Amino acid sequence: MRKIAILLPLLLVVFSCSNDGYDTGDGELSNMRADFVEAQTNSSALIYKIETDDGETLLLTKSPSVSWATKRDTVYRALIYYNKVLSSIGTYQAEPIAISQVAVPHIYYADELPEGLITDPVTFSSAWKSKNGKYINLDFYIKIGSSAGTTGMQLIGMVYEGTQLKESGVQHVNLRLYHSQNGVPEYYSSETYISIPVTAIPGSLSEGDEVEITINTYEGEISRTFQI
Repeated sequence: MRKIAILLPLLLVVFSCSNDGYDTGDGELSNMRADFVEAQTNSSALIYKIETDDGETLLLTKSPSVSWATKRDTVYRALIYYNKVLSSIGTYQAEPIAISQVAVPHIYYADELPEGLITDPVTFSSAWKSKNGKYINLDFYIKIGSSAGTTGMQLIGMVYEGTQLKESGVQHVNLRLYHSQNGVPEYYSSETYISIPVTAIPGSLSEGDEVEITINTYEGEISRTFQI
């Protein structure tokens, strides 16, 4: 799979959308699943356990080392392709086939952006709240390419634009996707995922509050609203 590097300065987010594949040994993919997960590393910085957005916790049949998971005893957001298999003691485990990092962007205020808010267009695919309620996920495509053999870095993040209090008492939080093409040629489309932790959204949200995310696309601005 194509590797994309997205680097945001000033600590907006550092995102390497890289994929690490594994040979399962038998080549059987008929039972393959794909899930967004929280992937846990062990004391050797190897991924050994996942918790799916459905709330299922699975140990891995082997503990892979991936380039983007460098910290020990740390939880990373990831997309994993795996076979769900029975262990010798009758419990289910995840046999990893491939795993990719999913960016978890920090949410910044507009006045923290030295060059101002940039919203170069993307191609929107979908947005959804994870079943466990922990994340709002975005799936979109960015245009990529290289010039004179050099691939540039694009800038992606989330920006907080304020909160409105409705007459009903519900808080309505406004977020916007920050995207700078940063001079990268627009030759090909590449899929990009980000996951926004609900607990990181400003406003001390409670059940019933709303989060609206605005995205600039090649067809114009779109918004998606989620109830917490």
